[in-house]
Amino acid sequence: MKLKLAIIVLFSITSTSTALADINVICSSFPVYDMARAIIGSHGHVRLLLKQGTEPHEYEPSASDIREINDYDAFIYTGKYLEPWAMRISRSLNKDVAVIDASKNIELVDNDPHIWLDGINAASMIMNIFMGLVQTEGAKTKSQELNENMRLYLEKILELDGEFMGLPRNKTLVFAGEFSLGYFMRRYGFEYISAYEGENEPGARKLAKVIKFIRDNNVKYIFSDYEISAITRSISEQTGAEILVFNTAHNANEFDDFIEIMQDNLQNLKKALNE
Repeated sequence: MKLKLAIIVLFSITSTSTALADINVICSSFPVYDMARAIIGSHGHVRLLLKQGTEPHEYEPSASDIREINDYDAFIYTGKYLEPWAMRISRSLNKDVAVIDASKNIELVDNDPHIWLDGINAASMIMNIFMGLVQTEGAKTKSQELNENMRLYLEKILELDGEFMGLPRNKTLVFAGEFSLGYFMRRYGFEYISAYEGENEPGARKLAKVIKFIRDNNVKYIFSDYEISAITRSISEQTGAEILVFNTAHNANEFDDFIEIMQDNLQNLKKALNE
């Protein structure tokens, strides 16, 4: 509770003397898009650059992409390890386009870019985005409205953080799909095993070890990211364990909602831990 109040007070103090009017923003990938959208609300327009199914770390922007980004007041990206191209193209943008790195001052572990899955990191990202936006040329008369939008969004993020913290630690979670949950596991302290090493598919020995663990421990549920691989389905078929989705949200689309995605993840974790 003290942490929650401290963060909200900090944002209130830093933002009350700065004003922001309607602003057009383009974002690299979904997590920062949803954060910017929540902060700006009805006081501007936020666009998602990468479409669902596009891997941010493999994307190569075209000349037309760069021309489009130059039409916006701000370009927000997650960080250099998720979007290594973002820093490169930032040098090609007009000087009046604010370039905002949402990962600023967040400690990265093993160059893992999925920082938003730790609730405190997510709060820091929101701070970075807000503080970057208020430095743009579009800053005029909307600081109180944006500060209130930010406060409400922070409350939701920190409430989710508390709910994840409150889950039982009575079982070892089994992840049978690509694994991008290092920050989440460090923050919330769950025991887990993973078939995959990051995005690398398991070899026969690792696969057999995971299947044996599921059978020996009567594991009812295994987890996968939103896209379920053939290997994950095979593990489920061989063990009878039901697949539950833990959506890392990095590849969502503009019609999704980060808070809702994390709430769905929370419910699936509750199901696995309480049955």
